[in-house]
Amino acid sequence: MANDTKYPAWFLWLWERGLTLFAIVGIVVMIVGVVLAYHFEIRLNEIEGKLTDEPPRRYEPPDLDQYAADDVPDDAVAVEQTVYVPAYSHVYYDGGRPHLLEAMLSIRNTDVARPIYVRSVKYYDTKGQLVKTYVDRLIRLGPLATIEFLVERGETKGGSGANFLVDWLATEDVSEPAIEAVMVGMFGTRAFSFARSGQPINAPAGASPDE
Repeated sequence: MANDTKYPAWFLWLWERGLTLFAIVGIVVMIVGVVLAYHFEIRLNEIEGKLTDEPPRRYEPPDLDQYAADDVPDDAVAVEQTVYVPAYSHVYYDGGRPHLLEAMLSIRNTDVARPIYVRSVKYYDTKGQLVKTYVDRLIRLGPLATIEFLVERGETKGGSGANFLVDWLATEDVSEPAIEAVMVGMFGTRAFSFARSGQPINAPAGASPDE
Protein backbone atom coordinates (compact mmCIF):
# COMPACT_ATOMS: atom_id res chain seq x y z
CA MET A 1 0.00 0.00 0.00
CA ALA A 2 1.49 3.31 -1.03
CA ASN A 3 2.28 5.89 1.68
CA ASP A 4 1.12 3.74 4.60
CA THR A 5 1.94 6.52 7.08
CA LYS A 6 -1.25 8.39 6.26
CA TYR A 7 -3.48 5.57 7.65
CA PRO A 8 -4.02 5.00 11.40
CA ALA A 9 -2.29 2.01 12.90
CA TRP A 10 -5.59 0.36 13.92
CA PHE A 11 -6.82 0.55 10.33
CA LEU A 12 -3.65 -1.05 9.01
CA TRP A 13 -4.00 -3.79 11.62
CA LEU A 14 -7.53 -4.53 10.54
CA TRP A 15 -6.56 -4.40 6.89
CA GLU A 16 -3.79 -6.95 7.35
CA ARG A 17 -5.98 -9.30 9.37
CA GLY A 18 -9.28 -8.62 7.65
CA LEU A 19 -9.46 -11.84 5.65
CA THR A 20 -8.57 -13.92 8.70
CA LEU A 21 -11.21 -12.20 10.83
CA PHE A 22 -13.80 -12.59 8.08
CA ALA A 23 -13.05 -16.31 7.82
CA ILE A 24 -13.25 -16.74 11.60
CA VAL A 25 -16.59 -14.90 11.79
CA GLY A 26 -17.93 -17.00 8.91
CA ILE A 27 -16.90 -20.24 10.62
CA VAL A 28 -18.51 -19.14 13.90
CA VAL A 29 -21.75 -18.23 12.14
CA MET A 30 -21.77 -21.57 10.32
CA ILE A 31 -21.19 -23.52 13.55
CA VAL A 32 -24.00 -21.63 15.32
CA GLY A 33 -26.30 -22.29 12.36
CA VAL A 34 -25.52 -26.01 12.40
CA VAL A 35 -26.11 -26.21 16.15
CA LEU A 36 -29.44 -24.37 15.89
CA ALA A 37 -30.56 -26.51 12.94
CA TYR A 38 -29.67 -29.69 14.83
CA HIS A 39 -31.55 -28.50 17.91
CA PHE A 40 -34.57 -27.55 15.79
CA GLU A 41 -34.59 -30.96 14.08
CA ILE A 42 -34.48 -32.72 17.46
CA ARG A 43 -37.40 -30.64 18.72
CA LEU A 44 -39.36 -31.26 15.51
CA ASN A 45 -38.82 -35.01 15.81
CA GLU A 46 -39.98 -34.90 19.43
CA ILE A 47 -43.17 -33.07 18.41
CA GLU A 48 -43.83 -35.47 15.52
CA GLY A 49 -43.28 -38.41 17.85
CA LYS A 50 -46.04 -37.14 20.12
CA LEU A 51 -48.57 -36.78 17.31
CA THR A 52 -51.06 -39.61 16.94
CA ASP A 53 -52.85 -38.29 13.86
CA GLU A 54 -53.69 -41.00 11.36
CA PRO A 55 -55.04 -40.69 7.82
CA PRO A 56 -58.76 -41.47 7.41
CA ARG A 57 -59.48 -45.13 6.74
CA ARG A 58 -61.07 -46.19 3.49
CA TYR A 59 -64.85 -46.36 3.70
CA GLU A 60 -66.34 -49.70 4.66
CA PRO A 61 -70.07 -50.37 5.05
CA PRO A 62 -71.03 -50.22 8.74
CA ASP A 63 -71.42 -53.52 10.57
CA LEU A 64 -74.98 -53.23 11.85
CA ASP A 65 -74.26 -55.85 14.51
CA GLN A 66 -72.11 -53.23 16.24
CA TYR A 67 -75.19 -51.00 16.47
CA ALA A 68 -77.56 -53.74 17.60
CA ALA A 69 -80.52 -52.62 19.70
CA ASP A 70 -83.23 -54.42 21.62
CA ASP A 71 -86.78 -53.97 20.39
CA VAL A 72 -88.45 -50.85 21.72
CA PRO A 73 -92.09 -51.35 22.79
CA ASP A 74 -94.53 -49.03 21.07
CA ASP A 75 -95.64 -47.56 24.39
CA ALA A 76 -92.02 -46.62 25.14
CA VAL A 77 -91.60 -44.49 21.99
CA ALA A 78 -91.56 -40.79 22.86
CA VAL A 79 -90.76 -39.44 19.42
CA GLU A 80 -90.55 -40.91 15.91
CA GLN A 81 -90.02 -39.38 12.53
CA THR A 82 -89.55 -40.15 8.84
CA VAL A 83 -86.98 -37.95 7.12
CA TYR A 84 -86.72 -37.39 3.37
CA VAL A 85 -83.17 -36.71 2.18
CA PRO A 86 -82.56 -35.55 -1.42
CA ALA A 87 -79.63 -37.29 -3.13
CA TYR A 88 -78.10 -37.25 -6.60
CA SER A 89 -76.23 -40.08 -8.32
CA HIS A 90 -75.73 -37.65 -11.19
CA VAL A 91 -76.39 -34.04 -12.19
CA TYR A 92 -76.75 -32.58 -15.66
CA TYR A 93 -74.36 -30.10 -17.30
CA ASP A 94 -73.25 -28.87 -20.72
CA GLY A 95 -76.70 -28.99 -22.28
CA GLY A 96 -77.91 -32.15 -20.56
CA ARG A 97 -74.88 -34.42 -20.24
CA PRO A 98 -75.01 -36.48 -17.02
CA HIS A 99 -72.11 -36.15 -14.60
CA LEU A 100 -71.78 -39.03 -12.14
CA LEU A 101 -71.48 -38.31 -8.42
CA GLU A 102 -70.68 -40.26 -5.29
CA ALA A 103 -73.18 -39.74 -2.47
CA MET A 104 -72.88 -40.34 1.25
CA LEU A 105 -75.77 -40.39 3.69
CA SER A 106 -74.79 -39.22 7.16
CA ILE A 107 -77.01 -39.77 10.21
CA ARG A 108 -75.74 -37.93 13.29
CA ASN A 109 -77.18 -38.15 16.76
CA THR A 110 -76.89 -34.57 18.00
CA ASP A 111 -78.00 -35.37 21.55
CA VAL A 112 -75.14 -35.28 24.06
CA ALA A 113 -76.76 -37.60 26.61
CA ARG A 114 -79.40 -39.85 25.04
CA PRO A 115 -79.40 -42.42 22.21
CA ILE A 116 -81.65 -42.51 19.20
CA TYR A 117 -82.78 -45.55 17.23
CA VAL A 118 -82.84 -45.92 13.46
CA ARG A 119 -85.49 -48.33 12.25
CA SER A 120 -85.08 -48.11 8.48
CA VAL A 121 -82.86 -46.55 5.80
CA LYS A 122 -83.97 -46.98 2.18
CA TYR A 123 -82.67 -45.55 -1.07
CA TYR A 124 -85.08 -44.71 -3.93
CA ASP A 125 -84.53 -43.74 -7.55
CA THR A 126 -85.93 -40.80 -9.51
CA LYS A 127 -89.17 -42.68 -10.22
CA GLY A 128 -89.70 -43.51 -6.55
CA GLN A 129 -88.73 -47.16 -6.92
CA LEU A 130 -86.78 -48.83 -4.14
CA VAL A 131 -83.14 -49.36 -5.15
CA LYS A 132 -81.54 -50.58 -1.93
CA THR A 133 -82.32 -51.07 1.76
CA TYR A 134 -79.40 -50.12 3.98
CA VAL A 135 -81.07 -50.70 7.36
CA ASP A 136 -83.91 -53.16 7.87
CA ARG A 137 -83.74 -53.64 11.64
CA LEU A 138 -83.58 -51.46 14.72
CA ILE A 139 -80.12 -50.07 15.41
CA ARG A 140 -78.91 -47.80 18.18
CA LEU A 141 -76.88 -44.61 17.81
CA GLY A 142 -75.32 -43.51 21.06
CA PRO A 143 -74.96 -39.86 22.09
CA LEU A 144 -73.12 -37.88 19.38
CA ALA A 145 -72.57 -41.05 17.33
CA THR A 146 -72.71 -41.07 13.52
CA ILE A 147 -73.42 -43.75 10.95
CA GLU A 148 -72.76 -43.36 7.21
CA PHE A 149 -73.88 -45.11 4.04
CA LEU A 150 -72.18 -44.71 0.67
CA VAL A 151 -73.68 -44.76 -2.81
CA GLU A 152 -70.68 -45.29 -5.04
CA ARG A 153 -70.10 -43.31 -8.21
CA GLY A 154 -70.66 -46.39 -10.36
CA GLU A 155 -74.15 -46.91 -8.91
CA THR A 156 -76.25 -45.00 -11.42
CA LYS A 157 -79.73 -46.35 -10.66
CA GLY A 158 -80.73 -43.49 -8.39
CA GLY A 159 -80.47 -40.71 -10.92
CA SER A 160 -80.81 -36.98 -10.45
CA GLY A 161 -83.96 -37.35 -8.33
CA ALA A 162 -82.75 -40.06 -5.94
CA ASN A 163 -83.56 -39.88 -2.24
CA PHE A 164 -83.26 -41.63 1.08
CA LEU A 165 -86.04 -42.26 3.58
CA VAL A 166 -84.80 -42.54 7.15
CA ASP A 167 -87.07 -43.67 9.98
CA TRP A 168 -85.80 -42.94 13.48
CA LEU A 169 -87.24 -42.90 16.98
CA ALA A 170 -86.32 -42.26 20.60
CA THR A 171 -87.66 -43.39 23.95
CA GLU A 172 -87.42 -39.88 25.44
CA ASP A 173 -87.23 -36.33 24.21
CA VAL A 174 -83.99 -35.77 22.31
CA SER A 175 -82.53 -33.16 20.02
CA GLU A 176 -83.32 -34.04 16.41
CA PRO A 177 -80.56 -35.86 14.52
CA ALA A 178 -78.73 -34.15 11.68
CA ILE A 179 -79.41 -36.20 8.57
CA GLU A 180 -77.90 -35.12 5.26
CA ALA A 181 -76.56 -36.40 1.95
CA VAL A 182 -73.16 -35.19 0.74
CA MET A 183 -72.40 -35.47 -2.98
CA VAL A 184 -68.88 -35.41 -4.43
CA GLY A 185 -67.83 -35.15 -8.08
CA MET A 186 -64.66 -34.72 -10.12
CA PHE A 187 -63.87 -32.62 -13.19
CA GLY A 188 -60.37 -33.56 -14.27
CA THR A 189 -58.12 -32.78 -11.31
CA ARG A 190 -60.75 -30.63 -9.60
CA ALA A 191 -63.25 -31.89 -7.07
CA PHE A 192 -66.50 -30.34 -5.89
CA SER A 193 -69.08 -31.26 -3.31
CA PHE A 194 -72.45 -30.13 -2.00
CA ALA A 195 -74.81 -31.29 0.72
CA ARG A 196 -78.58 -31.53 1.10
CA SER A 197 -80.26 -31.72 4.48
CA GLY A 198 -83.14 -34.03 5.21
CA GLN A 199 -86.62 -32.78 6.02
CA PRO A 200 -89.32 -34.52 8.06
CA ILE A 201 -92.35 -35.74 6.13
CA ASN A 202 -95.81 -36.77 7.28
CA ALA A 203 -95.52 -40.43 6.32
CA PRO A 204 -95.89 -42.69 9.36
CA ALA A 205 -92.59 -44.01 10.64
CA GLY A 206 -91.77 -47.30 8.97
CA ALA A 207 -93.94 -46.63 5.90
CA SER A 208 -92.41 -46.45 2.44
CA PRO A 209 -93.72 -45.93 -1.12
CA ASP A 210 -93.20 -49.56 -2.09
CA GLU A 211 -95.34 -50.92 0.72
